[in-house]
Amino acid sequence: MSDDLPPASSGGPGDRLGRCLDRLAAAQQRALAIYLTLGDPLTCDRPDLALAAADAGADILEFGIPTPGTRPRGAEIARSFERARGADQEQLWEWLGELRRAAADLPLLLLVYPQTVADLGWDLLLARSAAAGADALVLARPDGPEDLERVAAAGLSAVPGIAPAADPALVRQLESAAAHLTYRNLAEHTGADLDLDEATRLTRRLGATASRPFLVGFGIRDERQIRALAPDAAGVVVGSRLISVLSQAAPAARPDALREHIGRWKAATILDGSPTEQ
Repeated sequence: MSDDLPPASSGGPGDRLGRCLDRLAAAQQRALAIYLTLGDPLTCDRPDLALAAADAGADILEFGIPTPGTRPRGAEIARSFERARGADQEQLWEWLGELRRAAADLPLLLLVYPQTVADLGWDLLLARSAAAGADALVLARPDGPEDLERVAAAGLSAVPGIAPAADPALVRQLESAAAHLTYRNLAEHTGADLDLDEATRLTRRLGATASRPFLVGFGIRDERQIRALAPDAAGVVVGSRLISVLSQAAPAARPDALREHIGRWKAATILDGSPTEQ
């Protein structure tokens, strides 16, 4: 990540996301964000597995919100949403609040698709997110800075998703309106096969030109990729790969599988010459 990039905004004692990013940057580490789907019994039947992810080294947890019309394009995330489709919405928000109480300092992000907003409505989505203790909404395809301003008005950080081919004028607007971060997609959809050389070139270019720190995601699945991408980003997001790992493990073995993989991924976010302990 370019030394010219501004630090993450630290808005005060309640700014978990800003404090997390600043702490990691000071330690020359990058954030490891782990994606899980609310209500998917594979990962979120109870908060225990989410807490295990944090204990294993995840710096940030990002959650998808299953709603009736939301259909993610990536195969693993789509299957995760299908498993969660019948979950009671009230219980999902209660579960998130329970997680917040159990992990008071852990940044919690919610992934919001346009259909999420269409199904829930902005008012309900923002009210529930704030009440449950979420820190930020990752807006997968924001219409423009007005979406980010709406999120900020609710006391949440807006993290706009930005595709590589996005209009440069819109990119500048979204970066300007983002409080902490943007989210840069490295592939067409989650879980896609990543061209590491191309993704590394893109991330380096963004590291030199972006006006806001950014997470990179879509297709990241191993520590080799993380080591190549992390130096130029504020952090990396891993989702489909973890869900695949957990789906292939017996239920009793899932916590160990989670800890093993997250531990390796987190180690790959530590830059050469930086401390090994936080």
